[in-house]
Amino acid sequence: MANLCTDAGHGGEDSGAVWAGTEEQLLNLQYVLALNTELKKRGHRVLTTRKGDNPVPSLQERCQLINAHHRNKAPEFDAIISLHCNVAAKRNPVSGVYETLESVRGFFAIYSAELSASRNLASAIAQKVNDQGIALHHNGLLSTVDLGRALAWIHRTLPTAVLLELGFMTNAQELQLLKEPAYRQKMVKAIADGIEVFLNQ
Repeated sequence: MANLCTDAGHGGEDSGAVWAGTEEQLLNLQYVLALNTELKKRGHRVLTTRKGDNPVPSLQERCQLINAHHRNKAPEFDAIISLHCNVAAKRNPVSGVYETLESVRGFFAIYSAELSASRNLASAIAQKVNDQGIALHHNGLLSTVDLGRALAWIHRTLPTAVLLELGFMTNAQELQLLKEPAYRQKMVKAIADGIEVFLNQ
């Protein structure tokens, strides 16, 4: 049995991305609740940062909560995973307007370039997602160095952490998939499989 923490990105007044009438934070929550069920079914202990939409702790509060649990071994987490959905847009240098890149799609995992355990967790999850036939964005992996910025979830928390981008809401086909229960279950099974590969390394 492993001690795990899951996080549904955004929440409350922070809807995250909104596209075609769909709020990212609601998709994130649906996936986290399904992932929690899958992980508990496999015998793991799971703490989650939010179970609903209101009220929700801020990102800083979530990081502080995780670190307090980890330091006090109540529990000490084997891994922490935050789930998000993405959008693809670029700013037109002439008009200043953001234009969507509707062809961009796929899952990817963001990890700390400084921590091999974070990369190992991200790699194991991306591989299992790919094994399920789910499209990857490039090779399914992105370090925070390549991203070009630090992420609080990864750099301000003590346990091994990854942030998963489940897909692109700006891709109409992928957004439709992300909303389908069968696709959600396939995704969370792959994520859980990847977590277990990491735990057994």
